Amino acid sequence: MMPRRKIWFTFIVFALLAFSFGCASGDDSTSEGDGASSKPVKLTFAYELPTDHPWGIGADKFKEIVEEKTNGEIEIEIHGNGSLAGSGAEIQEGIQIGTIDIGISSTPLAQINPFVQIFNLPYIFEDREMAWEVLDGPVGEEVGNKVEDHNIKYLSFWEDGFRQVTNSKRPIVTPEDFNGLSIRVPESEIRIQTFKALGASPLSMSFSEVFTSLQQGAIDGQENPLSVVESSSFYDVQEYLSITNHVYTPAGLLMNMDKWNSLTDEQQEIIVEAAEAGRDINRELNEENDEQLIDEMKEKGMEVNEIEDLTPFQEVSQDVWDLLIEELGEEAEEIVDEIMDSQS
Repeated sequence: MMPRRKIWFTFIVFALLAFSFGCASGDDSTSEGDGASSKPVKLTFAYELPTDHPWGIGADKFKEIVEEKTNGEIEIEIHGNGSLAGSGAEIQEGIQIGTIDIGISSTPLAQINPFVQIFNLPYIFEDREMAWEVLDGPVGEEVGNKVEDHNIKYLSFWEDGFRQVTNSKRPIVTPEDFNGLSIRVPESEIRIQTFKALGASPLSMSFSEVFTSLQQGAIDGQENPLSVVESSSFYDVQEYLSITNHVYTPAGLLMNMDKWNSLTDEQQEIIVEAAEAGRDINRELNEENDEQLIDEMKEKGMEVNEIEDLTPFQEVSQDVWDLLIEELGEEAEEIVDEIMDSQS
């Protein structure tokens, strides 16, 4: 039997060795920072449009600011062109459940925030500047924040812009010209009702399916801002472009609420700063490009017509306003009145 003194000596030696090894391991893990906390937080950022669209350029600016101002503590992984989710609705759903951290979508999910549909009412905004004033002010914040009960953090309203109509059949000059046309619209009930009111046959489908559907003649046309018409090469499969300005579409930049709450106050401030900087670039590019894009569409072979009198279109689509206000109630009516008062 080993003497008791020798047993204790052996035990102490092993304990010291174990302690020394643990200290060395700890030093190794923190030699480049604070151990596990030194690993950057990676956030996915998804949108459905092509990467050279103003959304994509705004997203690149967002990434640049966040990564620079957090000193690499946060990394942004951008997934454009529908590579992470094929539609705006899927992006919003992904943000809500946490499979996507940040995303842009101009398609409001009615069950999450039906009040966003107010901004999509036909002809509610006279021009871009008025839309920006509303969206960046108290009304925009009030409506945007309504998503927070659904595990989504509203960051800012970017822009899809004023939407126009392309089709393969004829120019749109009067509402009657919509009769018989199948028009792709986003997954938005208010957009569906708008085109029904105008006399078309609206069909919802994922944006990633639109080009092929137009090319194969499964649908006659689609409606989108000029930047999307150009970046998606719709001029290759559509003959007519009509400047209808039927809807101004803001695009919500949204974030998963759990992920937002996991950030420090300083990191949250940087995220908001980057969101607003990306928004401003997105809007600026859209505004600058629109006139130029009309000329480009003509050069690419499209027949372009601008509608001189929008009154008939406004009149036939007024019922859509009434339907939404009836659905959402007094609060929606007050928001609509506030928007209209700001433009009077």
